Amino acid sequence: MSGRWLTALRMLLRYGLPLAGIVVVGRAIVLSIGGEISKAQFALGVLLMVAGFSARLVPKARRPRATAERRAAARRPT
Repeated sequence: MSGRWLTALRMLLRYGLPLAGIVVVGRAIVLSIGGEISKAQFALGVLLMVAGFSARLVPKARRPRATAERRAAARRPT
């Protein structure tokens, strides 16, 4: 898999889902002030915020092998 694609997916999961959860919970709070309390909206918002932890399940992008070989060569004593 491409490193950029994985990085974009991790950022979307890490920041996008919790941000959407905050928006949903905020909307539920505003609606509840008017007397219309929707437990489902609160639950969905909390679920989206917790889903932000799923970013840890996406593997980190691998570095190119040539870079790893250069680092190993730099560490060897001459």
